Amino acid sequence: MRIAVFSESFRPVVNGVSVSIATLGDELERLGHEVCTYAPRYPGYEDERPNVFRFPSIRPRSMPDYPVAYRPGPGHLRAFREKDFDLVHTHTPFVMGLTGLRWAGKLGIPVVSTNHTLYTEYVHYVRWAPEALGRMAVLRWMRYYYNRCAAVIVPSAATGQRLAGYGVRTPWTAIPTGIRRFGSETGGLIVRERFGIPPDGRLLVFVGRIAREKNLEMLLSAYRRVREAEGRARLLIVGGGPHLERIKSESDRLGLSRATIFTGALTHGEIADVLREADLFVFASVTETQGLSIGEAASMGVPAIAVRAGGVPEFVIDGETGYLVRDDPAEFAGRVIELLRDEDRRGRFSDAARAFAGTMTVESMARRVLDVYDAAVKAGK
Repeated sequence: MRIAVFSESFRPVVNGVSVSIATLGDELERLGHEVCTYAPRYPGYEDERPNVFRFPSIRPRSMPDYPVAYRPGPGHLRAFREKDFDLVHTHTPFVMGLTGLRWAGKLGIPVVSTNHTLYTEYVHYVRWAPEALGRMAVLRWMRYYYNRCAAVIVPSAATGQRLAGYGVRTPWTAIPTGIRRFGSETGGLIVRERFGIPPDGRLLVFVGRIAREKNLEMLLSAYRRVREAEGRARLLIVGGGPHLERIKSESDRLGLSRATIFTGALTHGEIADVLREADLFVFASVTETQGLSIGEAASMGVPAIAVRAGGVPEFVIDGETGYLVRDDPAEFAGRVIELLRDEDRRGRFSDAARAFAGTMTVESMARRVLDVYDAAVKAGK
């Protein structure tokens, strides 16, 4: 099968969407399919693979790490037509996704779209419009866009149900992103030595984009309670993003600066090193469609304490692979302290987390996606 992928987020951008696209694309190619990706041009970045086609783009001041594509010239469409694609798979409903939808419509090609993100919760990045108005506009656009696709893929049933609540009538299929296996080799990161963590320190880890929607203020509030009860606890925050300086300031305000380590972005191998040392994975976001980093932590045997919201409850088995809690710092801290003090239970949770993650393979994800593709192609004939 020849598949055209359209997305605003792609290499070198690192987030859940770009990781999901790369993971799926690599596996589809391994299974013998041809995948071509259409994405915005990223200044200074050269693609190593030949089947990546870049649209001209601009870098908005509010989000300079996320170039915004603008409509290409007619030559791009002619080249697209010559590829004779069987299916278009869009991963965002904006400029790139709309282009994929329009081009597919001109050529009678079915479109499958994955909804990775609760876009209504990200309208605060559009600073020139009131959030309530922006949320209403995004909701209407999502309904318009996804109702023009042959099928929709979502990373969790909760996301599909929310789309249905928005008025999306297109059938959806929940297919979680497969978990990339960390290799046996490390990323060369000696975690405790590099970050000054004592040998008996109890390590809590967060991995993700440092952004407002990740609810890190609540996580820090919970962590302060943990520190009062468990002075050996250390919090490692892995990642970068637009809210980083705000979170550092909040850490200082709460008196946590000496016990909170901000690593910045790390490589996949370095994250593996961090997770090998972790006692618990802590995740406070209330806007996740899946929470891929929870699955990656689980694959390393790290139990999670996470807020019961969005798609997260489908990836943490409460009381078996971790704990799900309300968006409440006292309850969050209580569960963290409980597991830190109970090594036997933490060990059982660790084994269960690793086993659960083992069911979410990249190959099974790709084969389920191919089933959706096949159905869309057959329906379009």
